[in-house]
Amino acid sequence: MWQQRRDVQFSPQGIFKALQHNATHDEIAPALFSCLLCGACDLLCPENIDITGMITTHRKEAFLQGSNAALKEKIESQLVPPTSEIKREENTMVLAGEALRATPATLKRILTLLSGETNATLAIDDGDDIALALEAGVEVSDHRLHAFLEPLQGAKRLYISNGHLLKQLRHWLPATELFAIGHSLSQLDTLTRKLKKSDLYLIETRAYHLDHQQKVTHYDQLRHQQGCHINLDLQRNAIPTAGGGLNALQPQLDCAEQGRWLLSGRNVQRIIVECAEDGRAMSQLSALPVLHIADLMER
Repeated sequence: MWQQRRDVQFSPQGIFKALQHNATHDEIAPALFSCLLCGACDLLCPENIDITGMITTHRKEAFLQGSNAALKEKIESQLVPPTSEIKREENTMVLAGEALRATPATLKRILTLLSGETNATLAIDDGDDIALALEAGVEVSDHRLHAFLEPLQGAKRLYISNGHLLKQLRHWLPATELFAIGHSLSQLDTLTRKLKKSDLYLIETRAYHLDHQQKVTHYDQLRHQQGCHINLDLQRNAIPTAGGGLNALQPQLDCAEQGRWLLSGRNVQRIIVECAEDGRAMSQLSALPVLHIADLMER
């Protein structure tokens, strides 16, 4: 928000200072719903405050007070009605999301690459509607949550494309092994050795910031070993594209401006993404080839 607006109102400090001085949720709604919940500010907060969690909470309160009623209605209309037929998933499941499902060849490669001791198969329900509702602060019915979670109870391992959903699944399925798809693929030498110095590698920001201490060393080593550019700033925070999620449904931040900022000053010939939504955003902005990391399998 700050990078695009340069307005203190569009910052965590501005939002919470306004609330401390009794600003209404209507008054702070533009900033409150502009946040991408990428998680970068959680890492920088000297008091270790769960800023993204607080913003989600205040979005819920804003809806309860009648703010952004049209947005709430739009999100609620996308929630999938629960089905009475529940089939338990087993072994290794992939929650690919709509954007990856739209690229079947890439998705096939991901399933092949993530199949270890057991074959990785697609989950029937990716929970895209739930992820969007959680991001926006819209309540999800118990019936819908049950229909989504019950089939996953039997899975040993889940690979998830949406970093926001990954965070919630850790609370809902504490006994299940949960992994981000992009980060898991970035650990495969068969893929990363094909990265070039002229590549811009875009980390999926939410999953990265969620496990920053564990992942920052991995990506720093990847950059040093392969020489590629990565969307990390000087504080080792990953810069998001603003593609996908709530911002795609109701744009508050400009994806094109984010993309131009990421490309500024870099001499790159390809863009490699972990997140299909980032791929869409960069493809619309740049004439450079944009590949999902799994597509390096065929290069």
